[in-house]
Amino acid sequence: MPELSPAQRTAGTARFLLAAGSLFAAEAIWRDSVARTLMATLLILFGGGLLYVAKRSD
Repeated sequence: MPELSPAQRTAGTARFLLAAGSLFAAEAIWRDSVARTLMATLLILFGGGLLYVAKRSD
């Protein structure tokens, strides 16, 4: 099994955070919760930032 580079591991984590944030946002919007929607937005932004950094370093 080949070893993953740090950038590939970071990209995998970022994709997970983006998926989790998207599900979290959908649930928060469904329940009309502003606070949860903001937390989900921060999670998506953090995941997007990680993905950007991982893609750039590769």
